[in-house]
Amino acid sequence: MRLLLLGANGRTGRLLTRQALSAGHDVTALTRHPETFPLRDNRLRVLRGNALDLESVDAAIAGHDPGLSTVGMPYGLKPITVYSRTIENAVRGMEAHGVRRLACVSSTA
Repeated sequence: MRLLLLGANGRTGRLLTRQALSAGHDVTALTRHPETFPLRDNRLRVLRGNALDLESVDAAIAGHDPGLSTVGMPYGLKPITVYSRTIENAVRGMEAHGVRRLACVSSTA
């Protein structure tokens, strides 16, 4: 499978990336900071982008099977919209490219 991972540079994203690569999948990791992404593999493509930017997600999702999201936020007292905006962008990009599966893990304190 060709997997797109949003939130790849967090702890859960890095773990999921390792597991997907170990299972033989091709992975595209979308991250705001590709220069800090620690994993390297011939089946791994690291793209600069932001899950909150529809154009980034739309460009990244083309040609992938499922989309995966492990986007996270540190605890805070302000309302959090990151999760809903990320999933909205993922779904819109997926619909545009015929991608039919999305798995999402999110949490907060």
